Amino acid sequence: MARPLRIEYTGAFYHIISRGNEEGKIFASDFDREKFLNYLKGLALRYHIKIHAYCLMNNHYHLLLETQKPNLIKMMHNLNSSYTAYFNARYKRIGHLFQGRYKSILVQADQYLHSLSRYIHLNPVRANIRKDPQDYPWSSYQYFISDKKAPDFLTTEFILSIFSKDRKKSQALYEKFVKEAIGKEIGIIREDIKRGFILGDSDFVGWVRDKFLKNKADKEIPQIKQLKVTRTPEEIGQIVKQHIDEEKLARKIAIYLIHKYTERKLSEIGQYYGISDAGVSQISHRLEKQRKGDKRLDLLITKIEKMSNVET
Repeated sequence: MARPLRIEYTGAFYHIISRGNEEGKIFASDFDREKFLNYLKGLALRYHIKIHAYCLMNNHYHLLLETQKPNLIKMMHNLNSSYTAYFNARYKRIGHLFQGRYKSILVQADQYLHSLSRYIHLNPVRANIRKDPQDYPWSSYQYFISDKKAPDFLTTEFILSIFSKDRKKSQALYEKFVKEAIGKEIGIIREDIKRGFILGDSDFVGWVRDKFLKNKADKEIPQIKQLKVTRTPEEIGQIVKQHIDEEKLARKIAIYLIHKYTERKLSEIGQYYGISDAGVSQISHRLEKQRKGDKRLDLLITKIEKMSNVET
């Protein structure tokens, strides 16, 4: 299995997602959740980690964190291994608790932190566990909109300051920001992630590439190759046309590949093809799903990826 790319530096922001093995539960009781938060508190203090948001679901958890030192890997290893040891001992089980490696997405804080915190806080609503995120006790949302004392490891100031310098006003604005997005906020995060591990604009992606990956050539890390892609949307579109005669299919595949392998925004791709942002997202998502179940389509797209020098 290809190992995931982990970029670490002082002042980095990450969205962490860790899921239960085979989609199994990682929290069987409120006591388990308290225990996990205690581990998180101790390790955040030990590794100088700032937690900006969190949400504990039954079979996975989300963290939005900031590292003061380049030590994400050490912190996450200790967090998941410590909690696994506790959980296995408590429930007399053996083996893996978490599903392989955790997912870490490097975040451009000033552009996306507030939207990402909203995405995290609305997890219980999307899962139909609660209608109001405020009613879910195992996320940090309650500390953003009330005077309830936050855990020592959690900081709400950075995100709230985006809305106003006055805390009361910022809390009200943040609550409005979150609740207005119920049922329609998912795309801004999922569809803006570049190469599967960076949430940021083209300048941020370029900075990451030049700063941390300029001299790397590790074939076991496919994200490095993706970041080195230099094809323009126009070039990809032309290559697709050369290999597919069916105009409708060629258009869909071009949109899919441009969205997946270039740094163009949804709005830019949509404007080029005369469709909405949501249309670009839907075409890309559907084609990704279709190619997994259609070998002929997958072979065709793979061939075009190779011709475009964007295959992973």
